[in-house]
Amino acid sequence: MNQTDVKVSFYLKKSEADAKGNCPVMARLIVGKYSETAFSVKLRVPQSLWLSGRACGKSAAARDINNRLDEIRAAAFSIYVRPYKLLSKYPTGKGLGKCSLKNLSSPDLSERETGRGV
Repeated sequence: MNQTDVKVSFYLKKSEADAKGNCPVMARLIVGKYSETAFSVKLRVPQSLWLSGRACGKSAAARDINNRLDEIRAAAFSIYVRPYKLLSKYPTGKGLGKCSLKNLSSPDLSERETGRGV
């Protein structure tokens, strides 16, 4: 599996905006052609800062948001682009969507997903 088989995109869930105009950021993970899941990134962003899947501007808040989104994207790629011999099978998008963000960046996800160590 190569990196082009894994896509991670981010969007705002505008229907759940709070009184200040902050919306939760959601991630959509697509693995291959048929496995897709969406999950919350546990981050709220002002609608005014959001443009095309990222925070716009050069403010400290925008940079912090974009850094966190980049970390999540890199963690997803590192999980899915591992050599096939390390895992009995690749985890599906639904399996990863059930993990928390703490688990997403954890290096031992393969052990939890497959039930065996690496």
